[in-house]
Amino acid sequence: MNRIQKGFRTLVNDGPVEVLRKIKKIYRYRNQYDIWMELQKGIPQVTKALDYNPLISIIVPVYNVKPAMLKACIESVRCQSYTNWELILVDDHSTMKSVRVTLRRYEDEPGIRVIYRRKNGHISRCTNTGFGAAKGEFVALMDCDDTLAPNALYEVAALLNDNPDLDYIYSDEDHITENGRKRKDAFFKPDWSPDTFMSLMYTCHFSVFRRSVIEELGGLRVGYEGSQDYDLVLRLMERTNRIGHIPKILYHWRERRESTARQLSAKPYVLESTVKAKEDALRRRGLKGHLEWVEMAGQYRVVYEPDGEPSVSIVIPSKDNYDVLKQCIDSIKNITGYRNYDIIVVDNGSSAGNKTKIANYLNKQNVQYIHKPMEFNFSAMCNLGAASTKGDYILFLNDDIEVYGLEWLSRLVGHCALDHVGAVGAKLYYPGGEQIQHDGVLNLPIGPGHAFHRFEDKNMVLYYGRNLLEYNFSVVTGACLMVSRSKFEEVGGFDETLPVAYNDVELCFKLIDHGYYNVLRNDVILIHHESLSRGYEEESPQKLKRQQREMNHLYELHPDWKGVDPCYNINLTRDKGDFSLDIPM
Repeated sequence: MNRIQKGFRTLVNDGPVEVLRKIKKIYRYRNQYDIWMELQKGIPQVTKALDYNPLISIIVPVYNVKPAMLKACIESVRCQSYTNWELILVDDHSTMKSVRVTLRRYEDEPGIRVIYRRKNGHISRCTNTGFGAAKGEFVALMDCDDTLAPNALYEVAALLNDNPDLDYIYSDEDHITENGRKRKDAFFKPDWSPDTFMSLMYTCHFSVFRRSVIEELGGLRVGYEGSQDYDLVLRLMERTNRIGHIPKILYHWRERRESTARQLSAKPYVLESTVKAKEDALRRRGLKGHLEWVEMAGQYRVVYEPDGEPSVSIVIPSKDNYDVLKQCIDSIKNITGYRNYDIIVVDNGSSAGNKTKIANYLNKQNVQYIHKPMEFNFSAMCNLGAASTKGDYILFLNDDIEVYGLEWLSRLVGHCALDHVGAVGAKLYYPGGEQIQHDGVLNLPIGPGHAFHRFEDKNMVLYYGRNLLEYNFSVVTGACLMVSRSKFEEVGGFDETLPVAYNDVELCFKLIDHGYYNVLRNDVILIHHESLSRGYEEESPQKLKRQQREMNHLYELHPDWKGVDPCYNINLTRDKGDFSLDIPM
């Protein structure tokens, strides 16, 4: 047992925050990742004999790199525990003489081939030279100043033994300082998430491709330098969805001054080629849309534009809540720029006086009113409203939501119209500021919970822009959830055996099980006057017991989803929504 693990044992009676504080003080670790890495040393690497051992060709374009960095790169391949590899080093006519001196030392090494280009062609041409020389069934991309974890190729091969049809595999990664002495800034990624990928090139390193797919795509495209890998995967995802993710740090990306590992401004042409790659992807896919610069994230978001103006039906469950309901509908009527929508209010039994008041108001607003007295069942109310709608898309909206922003509805519709998309949600703030109420739901082992709940959103970049860019989430809240009518009917609507809680979670699970991806649009921000209708769950033991019963029932309906979230990494904390690391307390 190492000293960190002993520290956890001796401090087990302290609270979690106190444990972490003391360990940081005792062992002088500066951040969570240092502690996490130390703990990983005590976990044995589990390996198994592999029946399938494909040849993996590692392609390394080389240009004007310091000898020590190049050597570290090469040696990290030579030290791999998996042995069926070849390393193809392609020098792009470096002007630093030391590069050729270093490469010559490896020319006769087994499994290594060195190619010297006679003319500098830049990264795409240089990499394509490597692709052309590769013999492996799979090809891996690696930069000449980065390093691989010793088990990187084994983990790739192990995944292929379990899923031999995969065409593309990526792993988690971290950064190393320029001198190579410190690891930092781990990126623990989600499983394949196509909308997340349209927001940013999150798969990045370590990337391994089936060589036949690379050949079909024609390799990297000249003219996209700086975003050549991003452009490649954008084209690849149009041909295959057989994409795998290894939730382990297998790649160490070196932070050089001139590297985008440090900051995008080191290579400003990267942004230009990123715009070009994204706009090309929209054209190839026949999608209408435009790009929008998100300054704090340093990325361009895609805003999808509806084809024409398809109809939207907004379903609002409500009861005895005239003032709140009026605020909701007035905000929709006064602010929304998208005009082809209708509203259906489903009332499960307002008092006679409130019913008259509500009906008179809704009649003036040309809003359909369904009054059906029954015991509260949110799922049944939503299904009843959906059955009365005519829209191509259905937006389920709480009566305590207040909308703002001219384009809020059109942006939801534009994204919801994509063939692969299931439910689309919005970011929700508490009233009076920019405190987050909802920014996606995580399906944690302790149960579903909001990401970044009660975080202040202003001037914050939360875990690789998850509060700023469009990300796939397994679940978005039913307080504002849009889905196409056909997909809603395909999955059978809301499950009425979940009358109060987790019905939105269950609907989202079904959409994913049917092959769709749910997504959160962070540019659609609404105000949620949360629980004005029914009060907070924490207010009574009875509500807490009912909530627990419904959560148990949720996982009885979907046992494979218990504690599983493909849009969240298993190395992140299992009991809260702040995307901190999973450090046992």
